[in-house]
This record gives sequence, structure tokens and C-alpha cells, in this order.
Amino acid sequence: MIAIVLAASIFSFADAGSTDRIALNPAVDAAVTGAGFAAFVIPELLKGKLAPDRCSLCDGDDNSGLPGSGSSASLNGVDAFFHDALTGFALSRKTADTASSVWAFALVPIGTIAGALLTTGPHATDGAGLRATVVVLESAAVSAALVQGVKFVAARKRPFVRYGDGETSGPYDVADKDSHISFPSGHTALATALGVSLAMTATLEESPAAPYLWGAAAAVSVTTASLRMIAEKHYFTDVAVGAAIGTACGVVFPLLHRRGGALAGGSVSIAAQGPAFALSGVF
Repeated sequence: MIAIVLAASIFSFADAGSTDRIALNPAVDAAVTGAGFAAFVIPELLKGKLAPDRCSLCDGDDNSGLPGSGSSASLNGVDAFFHDALTGFALSRKTADTASSVWAFALVPIGTIAGALLTTGPHATDGAGLRATVVVLESAAVSAALVQGVKFVAARKRPFVRYGDGETSGPYDVADKDSHISFPSGHTALATALGVSLAMTATLEESPAAPYLWGAAAAVSVTTASLRMIAEKHYFTDVAVGAAIGTACGVVFPLLHRRGGALAGGSVSIAAQGPAFALSGVF
């Protein structure tokens, strides 16, 4: 009974007014967000068992494949340039690693939720800020799930492993399975998805804050990516692909919630197809 009451109170804001530019489909949104969250958390908890023993995007010893080595897995020039230019720049590797996690998993989400609640447009009705928050969190959850799927397939060793800068005890453990799931950057994807989805939602709602939110989204993405490279946890291509995934989710999901969209309520249906599902509606 308590769960039913809580669920009713949670979704009491779900009905958009006639002037709102975005709307929700609570059942579908809950399913998509929950599935995305589970697809991120479960592999993360089990990565010691799920991560491959050796990387798919490299070969040879951990400190092989450096630029000019002649290895078939030799690092490309762009990644090598940014590695040499940014590793340990301004901050120590460990400090940058900690800062990037606090930034991407705490400060950016808090700021994004606050932005979603406070920057609704002139056509918004009661609950618009909460509906925008759902859209933002859904975008981030799917982005995180996609990144996890790619990480465990690509299994790329992190820069500190390739360059022989890791140790078996602090600051980084080369024996940890996490040291071989570098591609793409989850921190960058998450921060970018949050920032872009907030800016996109504000744009659809015709919020006057939208231009500033797009600038903030760019700054958030670049800051996160830079910290991850300074920490020697990711290559440039890692953060670039992470940003691309985050941007795609941050644009697509608000559009799906635009009036008439597939996730805006109305004619939306889910058809089971084995382990996957098909989503259809009005685009």
C-alpha cells in the first residue's frame, strides 16, 4: 500500500498541460530508465567477472603499442599527442581522477536537476520542471547503459597501462579489470548526456535560459573529458566517443518527449521480441 501511494505521488506531475512543449509516458519512461540504470549498475558490480582478461583493441605486453613501435596496435598520433600534453597537467593523476568522479557523478547531476527544475519555458504548467528532470535522467541512464555495452566489448587498456605508468598498488592497479575497459569514457558520456539533454529540453520548452545551458553543456563536457585525460584514465578518442554517445542521447530523448513524439504519451506501444523490445509511436 505504501509503495502504491508513493508511486501515485511520484507520477502525480506526469500529466502535461495543453501548453506544455514536452510530455511523459510514465510507464514507458520508468521501464526505459530502469533498464538503462540496471544495464549500467549490474556490469559495473560484476566487472571483475565480466571484463575480458586481455584487451580487444591492443596486443602484446601492457607497455607495448606505443607510437613508433611498429606494433599492429600502435597508438594513433592524436591519442599520443593529447596523452603527452595533458597527463598530469595542472593536477596530479590521482587528484584529477578523484575530481572527475566528484564532478561527473555528483556536481553535474545536482546542477542539472536544479537547472531542469528552474529553467522551464513560458508555456510550462505545474510539474514541468519534474517532467524535464525525468527526461534528463532517462537520457543519462540510456547513455550510461550504451557506454557499458561498448566498454566490455572493446576492452581497451587505459593509457596508464599502455604507457607502463601503473602499479599493482597505488595510484592505479594494473591488475584491476577496470584497467582494461577504457573505451569509451563513461564519465564524459554521462556529463555530456546530462548537459545536452537539459539544454535540449529547455530549447523545446522555449526557455530563455536555453542558450546559456548549451554553453554550460559544452563546458561540462570539455571539463570532464580534460580531467579524464589529465588523470591518464582515457585517451582522446575515448572521451570523444563518450561525448558523442552522450550528445546523441541528450538530443534524441528530449525530441522523443516533444509533443507528438514516441515518448510523449498517446499512441505508444511496446511489443516483446525475445530479449529485446520494439518501441513504436508518432515521431
